[in-house]
Amino acid sequence: MCILYMYDHSSHLTSAADHVTMHSSPMTEESEMIFTGLDPFLGVFSAALSISIVASNGALIVGIWRLRKRKLNTHILVLFLAINDIVVGLVVIPNLLPPLFSNRQNLMSEAWCATTGIVTSVTVTMSVVMVMHLTIDRFVAVRYPVRYRHFCTRGRMVGIIGVTWLGAIFFSIFPVLPGFGGYRFKKSVCLCLKQIGQERSGTFSNIYNALCVAFPMMMVVTFSCAMILELRRKSSVGKSNHARRAACITTLMIVGAYMLCVLPYTATFIAKNTLHQVDNVPLSNVLLYCLLTTYCNSLLNPIIYVSRSSRMKHEVLAVAKETSSIVLFLSKTTNTST
Repeated sequence: MCILYMYDHSSHLTSAADHVTMHSSPMTEESEMIFTGLDPFLGVFSAALSISIVASNGALIVGIWRLRKRKLNTHILVLFLAINDIVVGLVVIPNLLPPLFSNRQNLMSEAWCATTGIVTSVTVTMSVVMVMHLTIDRFVAVRYPVRYRHFCTRGRMVGIIGVTWLGAIFFSIFPVLPGFGGYRFKKSVCLCLKQIGQERSGTFSNIYNALCVAFPMMMVVTFSCAMILELRRKSSVGKSNHARRAACITTLMIVGAYMLCVLPYTATFIAKNTLHQVDNVPLSNVLLYCLLTTYCNSLLNPIIYVSRSSRMKHEVLAVAKETSSIVLFLSKTTNTST
């Protein structure tokens, strides 16, 4: 899945996955060669990362389901974030694997390219938006604890998340509407690109960048800083609640992990386009490696959340033991039958 916002000869090409930042640069057929040749090491790493993301987030989802009687808003937010991360492990990362293991250029159909492009677009958008929801939720819980109990109900929380998902899906399928462009598989780079018509790309990109990139990131930074200041204020006056403080620290760790995983890709992408190094193949390959660091965030989220909660850790370990027992039993049964 290409993460670049590029020009073709007759249209603007935007990425299905680049929802960190979007820029445009003139491209030629010669400079389209972003990634060529096999890279088994990167392929094995990507496959291992995909499996780890699915396993860790799957265990987290089961753990949240087991603790469903606690009815915590944080569990709802983390549940939807884990579902989003599982989709990354099941669809987004595996879509990167064929070009890494095969020299064949006719690897994907247009339908598969469009489907994975939409899914990638939704998941990358929802990652930053769910982190925004987490920071706002924790800040309100610390700053206005009484009002939080009455206003932030589970029904309202699910409704807000549902509206957010619908918005992400709308912006993702927008390019495939008649007359707007679509997702195209580029054989020269063995990657999918999102194409938007020349006359509409500027407006669409500006609206998307404002609503789905700039605004969520601004909210994350603002409420994270406000949360830190509020925790310090309550600690100084002796009104700090241990449980809320621990939840806020967990949220800040998730925010920090997200920023740490996204910044390498963002910095490399901006440098590549600012320095007009679009045809720089080594830098483009570095950009591909940096892309995988952004997907590492989907693995760090469950690790952080489980390690910060003793109850969740107990449930996840129980799930792991039960799963290993089932796998061991099935393997013994298979060996006996053969």
